[in-house]
Amino acid sequence: MANAVGIGIDVSKDKVDVASTDGWSATYVQTPEGLKELAQAVQARKPHRVVLEASGGYERGPLVALYAAGCPVVLLEPARARAFARSQRKRAKTDPIDARVLGQMALVGVEEDPLWEPLEANLAALRDLVLRRQAVLRIIDEETKRRANAPAAVLASITRVLEVVVSERRLLEKEIDALIASVVELKEKAEILEGVRGVGRTTAAVLLIAVPELGRLSRGSVASLVGLAPMNNESGTWTGKRRIQGGRVLARRALYMAALVATRHNPHIKAFYARLRAAGKPGKVALVACMRKLLIYLNNLLREHGTMRVTAAA
Repeated sequence: MANAVGIGIDVSKDKVDVASTDGWSATYVQTPEGLKELAQAVQARKPHRVVLEASGGYERGPLVALYAAGCPVVLLEPARARAFARSQRKRAKTDPIDARVLGQMALVGVEEDPLWEPLEANLAALRDLVLRRQAVLRIIDEETKRRANAPAAVLASITRVLEVVVSERRLLEKEIDALIASVVELKEKAEILEGVRGVGRTTAAVLLIAVPELGRLSRGSVASLVGLAPMNNESGTWTGKRRIQGGRVLARRALYMAALVATRHNPHIKAFYARLRAAGKPGKVALVACMRKLLIYLNNLLREHGTMRVTAAA
């Protein structure tokens, strides 16, 4: 790795700032032509890794262009990049500084991270519908809270807005159902997931787009990927409480609601939760354990389904 080159890219709405560990830096505009130039310039340097952080969707164009050029790209959550910057005593924050920090991280901090790959077209469409539904749900939640204490002058306005967004939520759910029904593989996986008590169409759709690797990982790997693997917290003779951290928040939130329902209506999860509570585990700890158990079970179901499909095709 002595001569390896790491490249960091800071993404914003109109431009991308690039910096490499060998001293090269540049700025490109966020246009198809600009991103093509970016990808060509990055690929020519034969980097060990290229690191970007999620930027509210603005990173999609650069990711696709770099992937098409054959660049080894890693996408990180912003909190992780900022933690690395603090560890390097980089307290100032500008786009060029962020790009340099990401470039350093490309050499020492992402070796075990999977390279980014685009979702298959149907999964990408499902992802967009699911994320849009979540955005609409946030609006419904905000307007519902406002209506609770709204003055008479604006109550009618809030009610009209709620009617529109609730209708839009229903339309999005129909589109999600139609898309899943139209793709054989998605339909089969969704039916398997929904066959488990506690898992509904919403949870199944979220897991399909947030954890596309589901069914291809070991139990430990899938729990760690989603952020449901307890991490040790020890130093010398001192042992602290193990906690979950990191992982894919979208999937974890969906599993929280699924596990909550499962503790009441799924006999296996209900019994497991009761045993943990009887053993003195706090409610939240027991619920997280149920989330992990549910995730591992769903992963096993899809893995068995994949094995059966391969066997049938052989």
